[in-house]
Amino acid sequence: MEFNATEMKELNAALKKAFEEMSENVKKVQDTATKALDEVKAEGTLHGETSKKLTELSTAGMKLGESVTELKARMLDVEQKQAKRPAGGDEPPKSIGQIVAESEQWKAASKNPSKPEMDWVNVGSFHKAAILNATGQNQPLVPQDQLPGIQMPALKRLTVRNLLMQNRTTSNLVQYARELLFTNSAGPQGGTSPIGSGEGEPKNESSLTFELANAPVVTLAHWIPASRQVLSDAPMLEGYVDGRLRFGLQLEEEEELLNGSGAAGELSGLVLNATAANNTVTNSTALDTILRAFLQISLQNMEANGIVLHPTDWAGIMLLKDTTGRYLFSDPHSVEQPRVWGKTVVATPSETQGQFLAGAFGMAAEIFDREDASVRIAEQHSDFFVRNMVAILCEERLALVIYRTAALVKGAISNAG
Repeated sequence: MEFNATEMKELNAALKKAFEEMSENVKKVQDTATKALDEVKAEGTLHGETSKKLTELSTAGMKLGESVTELKARMLDVEQKQAKRPAGGDEPPKSIGQIVAESEQWKAASKNPSKPEMDWVNVGSFHKAAILNATGQNQPLVPQDQLPGIQMPALKRLTVRNLLMQNRTTSNLVQYARELLFTNSAGPQGGTSPIGSGEGEPKNESSLTFELANAPVVTLAHWIPASRQVLSDAPMLEGYVDGRLRFGLQLEEEEELLNGSGAAGELSGLVLNATAANNTVTNSTALDTILRAFLQISLQNMEANGIVLHPTDWAGIMLLKDTTGRYLFSDPHSVEQPRVWGKTVVATPSETQGQFLAGAFGMAAEIFDREDASVRIAEQHSDFFVRNMVAILCEERLALVIYRTAALVKGAISNAG
């Protein structure tokens, strides 16, 4: 079949037009999507007309994509037919035997049989060159396998918040009365009087003292700059940044709840308010120390429900074995909630290695959330507006109320064993 140059020119023009229509459709989709986002932010809902427009543009985009695919297939078909067409017209290419038989060298040799050999015949290059791919990246013959999304690093397990009671506040300061001392003098009427003769005797008097305590609401926040173009050209990046900012905020919240110094702008953390362990027994193992911390809380008429350890210290305890080599606290074949002496174990890098925090956490403290974690985007920072930059801000506000310091016990933990 003869190559049709006119057909190829028409296909090129149609393909160019289809690409222009696709580009225009994509621009309309972006503009409509931005409008939809503004409607949701402003009114909390999406207008029906906007939703209909998005559907229509999506359908049109699919049809344009199918049209481009069809045009590409037709162009490929024409190009393949051209590649198969012989250079001199419609005649098929000659074989090596035909070239030799029709050559002047063969004709001369045929007329002179006494000649021992015929002259060389140039049949052209018929050996294919070795096909080798380029080395390194961006190889032309082997396309890359692009994985979708961005691979995030492993996330830290967050659990300190889950140990505590959680409530809400509408103020920037939580004020409360905290018990200082309770003297329990409960006893029989009459004291040491003979049984049955206490009638008319004074009853015992107990005492309670309190103090007025304050827990200010603090703000935890961070932000990163980004260009409007990259957020528009890579829509998934916005969601990724959102997730990473929220996670980073959770990491800081974990650190503040546990180790906040109580200085201006910081929470007064659990460790700061905890009572020191009174473990005076020498050569105590990690398990001995933990049990005595639980006992110290029990002697205050409260029941411990958990302990916070560094993952390295908890791993040392899990590695403990009996004389037959069996693990005492863990089974490598099962997934169980970490527990020691019947209490929940929270293993977090926010705890200092070699230290522990035991507690009756439900009675010890309570979180008051003022504003949940949120992510906002704005141009009103420095010269961001004229640079097409935005600030992506993530923040939360909360207070930590410490009710009973005796419900928290802190101290050093020896190497597991």
